[in-house]
Amino acid sequence: MDPRMDEVASGVWQVTGTDTNWSLVTDGEQVTLVDAGYPGDLPAVLASLARIGRGPADVAAIVLTHAHPDHLGGTEQLRREHEIPVRVAQDEAAHARGEVVEQVSELAILRSAWRPRVFLWALRIVRAGGAHVERVADIRPFPADRPLDVPGRLVPVATPGHTSGHCAFHLPDRGVLLAGDALMTAHATAGRPGPQLLPPMFNHDEAAALRSLEALRNLPADVVVPGHGPAYRGTPASAVELALAAHRVTGSRR
Repeated sequence: MDPRMDEVASGVWQVTGTDTNWSLVTDGEQVTLVDAGYPGDLPAVLASLARIGRGPADVAAIVLTHAHPDHLGGTEQLRREHEIPVRVAQDEAAHARGEVVEQVSELAILRSAWRPRVFLWALRIVRAGGAHVERVADIRPFPADRPLDVPGRLVPVATPGHTSGHCAFHLPDRGVLLAGDALMTAHATAGRPGPQLLPPMFNHDEAAALRSLEALRNLPADVVVPGHGPAYRGTPASAVELALAAHRVTGSRR
């Protein structure tokens, strides 16, 4: 698979796999891999590294926004085979290890599978290995109060709601916000594009996810990179306003 890549700022790439994104952040020859798609996206993750002249040996860390299957992907295989440290927020560590599960249930997906968008998405994620993700055996949790000592010096921004320990990452010197699933700009199961929360069935605590948007609002950045959908070229403040407006519209239809 030849993944779609967008260099959103100098040394920062958004990469699109199977209905999900990951990011590459370079600092010299080293790379931070932020999220890793689905398990079946691992060849595309490796291809994306090769496209920028890097390989697994250049990955100094894998940093996860959260531990859903479409972001964990082949993280454990990369950790095990290449001894790459895996970093995740302290509040998300149990989820990454598989000690707790905070994700949409198969029953919830089946209940919505009458909708063609959901049915076709479900087929794709099963083929991408979404039902059989390997959890991470060895994790280095980080506190969300200081920059990470990884290429790009990512600044954690706690954004609980999508999962209990979800974390976005700010790159202030590059004008980039890696939002993870704190918001999206498009999803295969959603009918409208633009900044918004993920559909409710994907959020562990939607009210908390809505509140967490405020943690993003005042961050200085020129581009917001979501976990799903294309990069948003604009400030986090404008993305948050659009997401809140979208929630008011969709919330009135529930």
